Amino acid sequence: MLSWIADQELSSLLQRYYKGEAGLWESIRERVEMKLRERGVSVVARHMRFRKKADGRYEVLVEDAPEYAVDP
Repeated sequence: MLSWIADQELSSLLQRYYKGEAGLWESIRERVEMKLRERGVSVVARHMRFRKKADGRYEVLVEDAPEYAVDP
């Protein structure tokens, strides 16, 4: 499992998403995938979770999720 504290932009997107604003999931997913690529991690099927911290920021938790992979 990989984890990190979300930057301000991702935290803002997550706050809006959890308040019910529609159409944000693609942007959230893209931000997480960008961070994974920066870390040299291949972007394959992943399970993403977000945990709100006491200071209002979000912890990003990413796990491999081979059961979500699409077979060719």
